[in-house]
Amino acid sequence: MKRGQHIELTGEVTRIDEDRVTVDLGPLVTIDRDKVRLVAKYQPPTRKKRLRDEVD
Repeated sequence: MKRGQHIELTGEVTRIDEDRVTVDLGPLVTIDRDKVRLVAKYQPPTRKKRLRDEVD
């Protein structure tokens, strides 16, 4: 790794201050807010049809 190199770290946001964000990566890590990209958690698709047919 080199200084300034972009890396992707995944963790839960625990605190947001005015210009800093604290992320739980195992240990708590505080970084500048403009360096963070927030994404939503994966949500599995919901079913629109039942798994088996209804009895007539």
